[in-house]
Amino acid sequence: MSDSTALVAIPSLVLALAYVLWFWGKAGNDLSTEIATGIVRGTPVSVGVREGMLYGMWLPYQFAIVILTTLVALAMLEMANQVSGANVKLLARLAAFCAGGNAIFVLAVGLNALPRYRAKLRREKQRQAEAD
Repeated sequence: MSDSTALVAIPSLVLALAYVLWFWGKAGNDLSTEIATGIVRGTPVSVGVREGMLYGMWLPYQFAIVILTTLVALAMLEMANQVSGANVKLLARLAAFCAGGNAIFVLAVGLNALPRYRAKLRREKQRQAEAD
């Protein structure tokens, strides 16, 4: 890959990744709020529905973000290996570092949040059982 091609590809890939992460991050955060509060678009939902949202929607968003950012990091590292200019290599490695760092951050946040959501839903399920 030529250096000039890489100089076009790297920012293009970074911008595309940023857009996708913004969209998926917003969707994941909205789901987080709905799971925690039990209110979806102004309507209360059951704990069972919230569990479904957690495992069927929120968790796949988190997984997809980690996988996508890891793949972009690996692609950037491969670009760094394919170019000859030292500054272009540095730019590709920096982009790979940022994408990889994001993958690690999202993974850590997700691993921290998942047990908290599960515990919250378990407590609410117990409260409902006691109330019935």
